[in-house]
Amino acid sequence: MLDHGTSRAEKRFQSLTREILEELRGAILAGKLAPGERLFEAKLAASLKVGAVAVREALRALEAKGYVTFRADDEVVVSKPSREEIAADYAIAGALEGLAARLAVERATAEEIAHLRELHRALKEACQKRDGTLYFEANNRFHRFIAELARNERLYRMIDRLRQGMQKTRVLALRAPQRLEYSMREHDQILDAFLKKNPALAESTLVRHLNNQMESLEKALETIKGEKR
Repeated sequence: MLDHGTSRAEKRFQSLTREILEELRGAILAGKLAPGERLFEAKLAASLKVGAVAVREALRALEAKGYVTFRADDEVVVSKPSREEIAADYAIAGALEGLAARLAVERATAEEIAHLRELHRALKEACQKRDGTLYFEANNRFHRFIAELARNERLYRMIDRLRQGMQKTRVLALRAPQRLEYSMREHDQILDAFLKKNPALAESTLVRHLNNQMESLEKALETIKGEKR
């Protein structure tokens, strides 16, 4: 009986945590909580009429998804990477993912290319729905699969770690909805390079795509700075 009681309590806590997560995520996406804004656990707990522990768990889950950042002093802020972080991360990502794309074209089987087309189709559907969150997730699956196709475990792990850190750019990306169509066209070009079995083209189109994304994020960051003046 005790085990069943504990299980029910855990389920209630997990359900509450998910509700808090969705509430905060919605506020971030709606712009009610701006990039760089500090979040106070006690204030959030009082506002949502929930316990501080559940708020902390929800914030940790949001951190894993890239929406918030825990600083060294234990402050929590809505994610807002600096221009230097964006430039550094995307420069490294271009080099690593460009190499992965080149290797992937050389090593992918016909069945794997077919799966890449399916991932591309999911990306296009998210773009047509203009769902930034869905698009972000489909985009991650598309790029991670390319990294897998390179068949280089060390390269894959480096890209995966880098992409996890780059999730904090998500909040900025969601502030630039017009970027979706441009990004989708760039993914069309990346897929086309795979279909043409052109390693050099795959590398160059993927690098260009990441450079364009970097510039878009930098513009979004400047827009935020301008709003605060």
